[in-house]
Amino acid sequence: MPKILIVDDSRDLADFLTVLLQLHHFEVETALSKTVLMDKLDTFKPDLILLDIVLRHIDGRELCKEIKNNILYKKIPIILLSANPEFLKGYEVCEANDVIEKPFDIKTVIDKINMHIVSPIEI
Repeated sequence: MPKILIVDDSRDLADFLTVLLQLHHFEVETALSKTVLMDKLDTFKPDLILLDIVLRHIDGRELCKEIKNNILYKKIPIILLSANPEFLKGYEVCEANDVIEKPFDIKTVIDKINMHIVSPIEI
């Protein structure tokens, strides 16, 4: 079962995505802060990260660069999330693999996840 790590400081959105992804046979954990994220990278070992750009105290794009600059985590696909399409432009600069604009539908989320993981899940 593919493992997805959701990084978002909105508990409601993280919980919503968790339930939807679990219904589609993903194993899901959440991180509401950078500290928890860094711990989960080692303990949960995600196959993909959904990373919100607008986080308290840190820009998700900078966090994405930090993850991708670490040899241990560089190969983990990261999909950036934002309600502001301007924030999603130039996502390649921070080495993100893809973007999803909020609001989104679950099919878009599942399709994008499946594009970047080894064992896609049928919906």
